[in-house]
Amino acid sequence: MPTFQQLACHIEQAESNLKLQEYGTTYGDGFVETFVAIPDEPCGFSIHLTSSAYIAPGLAIFVYMDGVYQCNRNRRGLEIPDKDTPPERSFVEFRVRQKEEKRSDGTFIGRSWNFEKLNVGT
Repeated sequence: MPTFQQLACHIEQAESNLKLQEYGTTYGDGFVETFVAIPDEPCGFSIHLTSSAYIAPGLAIFVYMDGVYQCNRNRRGLEIPDKDTPPERSFVEFRVRQKEEKRSDGTFIGRSWNFEKLNVGT
């Protein structure tokens, strides 16, 4: 997804981290929506979010696909950068790769995201 303020987010092929081509990008109040073409061959994919400037003391990513919750990550304790602040204490880099489902015993299980060959009827 294109850069939105100081955030950049991309859908990437899992093995190569190659960014997928994006189409039909639209911007809304605090969000960006875009579409990607599914590769010809089945493959895994991930979502990669980075910040290029300090945004706030904390930042979170929530992933939904087709309206279904997939996962989230958050980072707290980010610092306003100065000349002595290392970048990893002011900026974020998230790479998420799977849907996380809560099991009945309270633990979670991860299921990798994959592009599969589309089964189109005649």
